[in-house]
Amino acid sequence: YYFYFFMQQEFGFGNKANLALAALNGAVYALMAWQGGNFAQRFGYFTALKLGFAVMLGALAIGSQVHTASGHVVVMAVTVVGMCFTWPTLEALVSEGETRAGVQRMVGIYNIMWAGTAAIAYFTGGAMLEKLGRKSLFYVPVAIQIVQIGLTLWLESQARRQTARQAAGLAAAPLVPEPELHPHSVA
Repeated sequence: YYFYFFMQQEFGFGNKANLALAALNGAVYALMAWQGGNFAQRFGYFTALKLGFAVMLGALAIGSQVHTASGHVVVMAVTVVGMCFTWPTLEALVSEGETRAGVQRMVGIYNIMWAGTAAIAYFTGGAMLEKLGRKSLFYVPVAIQIVQIGLTLWLESQARRQTARQAAGLAAAPLVPEPELHPHSVA
């Protein structure tokens, strides 16, 4: 979110240069999001998520060591490519197997979460940059990618365990226990 300020302060990008950078960001996303979604359908959601998070982690780690404007533009583009393997996949994950009303509800929750985390990033980003320095623009997202890869590996193991139980004919324990219905309850 603070990349445009970074480019302005570090390399003197004005409004036109940052607008061109934002347009490049959008063009890369528009072209690659469809490819990322296709990849997830073909190779699996967890594979797409792990690849996307790893690409973003690698690009951001390299970005922390880059010292040229053109290098940072490439880092931004590669980071967006990695993002394109995650966003369509996450949207598919939250809506798979849902009814039409369920899809609307789940995508709504997804969008609220996305907007909420974006608001937190905007709210805390300035203080983070002041306290931790400009390199935190790269190091904090690298740490977030590491956590996301770890969560993805854990969720993948849980999904495999549940699939194995179902294949063995055992009742799979839900990740969130359902409330018990009592005889006097109305379902």
